[in-house]
Amino acid sequence: MPELITSPSGLRILIEPLPHTYSVSIGCFVAAGARHEPPVHSGAAHFIEHMLFKGTRRYPNARMISQAVEGVGGMLNASTAYESTVYYAKVATLHMHRALDVLGEMLLRPLFDLQELEKERRVIIEELRGLQDAPGDWVHELLQQTMWTGSALGRDIAGSVETVSMLTRADLTTFWQRHYNRANMIISVAGNLQRDTVVDAINAAFDGLPSGSHLPPQPRPIPLSGPRLTMLSRDCEQGNFCLGLPGLAYNDPDRRALQVLDSILGGGMSSRLFQLLREEHGLAYHVGSYHNDLSDSGTWVMYGSVEPEALRDAVVLVLDTLRDLVRGGVTQPELEMIKEQVKGGLLLSLEDTWSVASRNGAHLLRYGHVIPVEQVIAEVEQVTLDDVQRVAQRLLRSNGLHLAVIGPYADDDALDLKAMITQGI
Repeated sequence: MPELITSPSGLRILIEPLPHTYSVSIGCFVAAGARHEPPVHSGAAHFIEHMLFKGTRRYPNARMISQAVEGVGGMLNASTAYESTVYYAKVATLHMHRALDVLGEMLLRPLFDLQELEKERRVIIEELRGLQDAPGDWVHELLQQTMWTGSALGRDIAGSVETVSMLTRADLTTFWQRHYNRANMIISVAGNLQRDTVVDAINAAFDGLPSGSHLPPQPRPIPLSGPRLTMLSRDCEQGNFCLGLPGLAYNDPDRRALQVLDSILGGGMSSRLFQLLREEHGLAYHVGSYHNDLSDSGTWVMYGSVEPEALRDAVVLVLDTLRDLVRGGVTQPELEMIKEQVKGGLLLSLEDTWSVASRNGAHLLRYGHVIPVEQVIAEVEQVTLDDVQRVAQRLLRSNGLHLAVIGPYADDDALDLKAMITQGI
């Protein structure tokens, strides 16, 4: 288990020694993301993530920042989500101080240079436009818009061309000053390290971080009632679809049962969707399911890409699979096999220093503590057929169905698909 240390300044630090490794991974977890933005400033959190790589007081340009870590064989990156933004570095142990110095500079002393800001604005707009050239990815964003219209979850995390074009330096620095503080940040470190040395180095690197306060995201989003279909006609080689339903928050007591159920449905090559659509019918190369959980809501998604003419058959097979789950189609042998898959996947995912640091930081940010791996395994082991059946009947409801489709289709195809999902589960 990692050790949680609160520095004299109030900064929360998680330390997990992994003496068998050669590296140290450092994650700076900020409890601020796309859900903390007003609609007019959509994309601000993601824009800030980009700008923190563009120059600081001691590393005045992007090249100096990247070379400081990559120049010693390390890795430096970041990601923005709906409720958090994470900056992380992984380096050989002997370069730990350098990585901490770079991260501290980025988070505490970014320049927000106006010339760099305008260049990065163009980059982000091209990132947004590039998504539309990848319909297999775009369809997932289209589903979010279909389900969560009117809330932050219905907007792209990166914002839109319109909102990104309007964001000012003052908009970005105001968001940064409001959210990048000790109350809102966790530093998680894992690897071949000495506890006291790491703590001293973190306190030095993040000295001057303001105290601040934790600000909750916008009010709980309410998904639109289904069944609903959004279809975009595009001249592409495949029909891309996402079928989604409202899911569970990460504190929900049914979260382990849903984790098991999702693995049964589309969690790997042995899952029902993969076996049915790919192995039995040969309809798809990419097919599966996933669940995104947030503090107060979630989204459960089934997806695939097929030949345009096979879209209807694929959606029918997905709906038939969901109906079978609602009616209690899971067997005890299937349940036991999937539970072993879930447990094994969890353990295998923790063989890397960044995986460990990432899990620890995300848990503390979400739950206020790090859930022991042994506890998660025990909770998965305790999932019963009744639990799986209960969560299937709870979530697989006709009025929750939302279908997003991108492909070479006409209005008649939309009417046909709408009729299919209107039949319900």
